[in-house]
Amino acid sequence: MGCSNSKAADTLNSADGGIESLKENFLQRLLNTDTVKELSKNAFVSVLNKYPEAKKIFNVPETTKTNAELLGTREVQTASNNLLNHYIDIVKNANGDLNTAAQSKAEELKELGIKAGYIKTYGENLVRNSATSADNQLSASEETAWKTLTNEITNKLTTAMDNLPNS
Repeated sequence: MGCSNSKAADTLNSADGGIESLKENFLQRLLNTDTVKELSKNAFVSVLNKYPEAKKIFNVPETTKTNAELLGTREVQTASNNLLNHYIDIVKNANGDLNTAAQSKAEELKELGIKAGYIKTYGENLVRNSATSADNQLSASEETAWKTLTNEITNKLTTAMDNLPNS
């Protein structure tokens, strides 16, 4: 990764107005929109499809079989909002250091029984869904920042989770 802390830091530092401006934009414009919440629900359903056992951890009814049924449940909405909020918390608490913020969040997620694989699948699908969403109203620079930072958070978070001792 060179001299920089990360690609995300490079993206953040190169933005007009510096890291705080982009952080504010990321938090207000990118993460708190209905479009992103819908992307989050779809990304979370991908987790449930890949890891059916995750339904127990996230309190999703095991009787829901189809994606449409899953997307319509209050439990999926709540769980996807919670995962998105973990990403938001990392950005809020990073203060220029995603590693420390991700490490702290990794410990919290592990205590909740959430596995690194769930986060990896969620993050990958969050980025993939944003690229294919018809509702995506991000500018090219916002989309680049979104993808870069989301990938970076996912990578740092899953690495931190993988490095935690097994209980």
